[in-house]
Amino acid sequence: MTSTRFDVCIRGALPEEAEALTALILRAKGYWGYDQSFLEACRPTLTLKAESIEHDLVYCAEVGSMVVGVSHLKRVDELTVCLDDLFVEPAFIGQGVGGLLWRHAVKQAQTMGATSLVFEADPHAQPFYEYMGAVVEGYNLSPIVPGRQLPRMRSAW
Repeated sequence: MTSTRFDVCIRGALPEEAEALTALILRAKGYWGYDQSFLEACRPTLTLKAESIEHDLVYCAEVGSMVVGVSHLKRVDELTVCLDDLFVEPAFIGQGVGGLLWRHAVKQAQTMGATSLVFEADPHAQPFYEYMGAVVEGYNLSPIVPGRQLPRMRSAW
């Protein structure tokens, strides 16, 4: 288990933070070397809306007063929760924030009575999720890049 070298607080996101959280998500996606045109093509699917923050379970990871990560959970059915987003500010990638957000998401899903967490991962993030215990169940085709396959993953307990 990775620990952080700093105190991280996880709290519920606020609707008025939607724009700032979307910017964090896009910076985090860009960490993997994607060009600006790809990031702009991803923007509609990576935009976190205030309505989602009000309706779903959206959390921020903070160091001091700085938001360094975000997670977004949606109930799929009685036993399944979807991890719609889990992103970490690039300067904090590899520092344990992602692991904290992951464990928090699993705990929240368990609290909701779910027996599994499902999600589609960026191929670059697949090793992280496998390290956290998730498995690839198959692949979905990217709606943005023809022929690109995105791992469909599940973590069950």
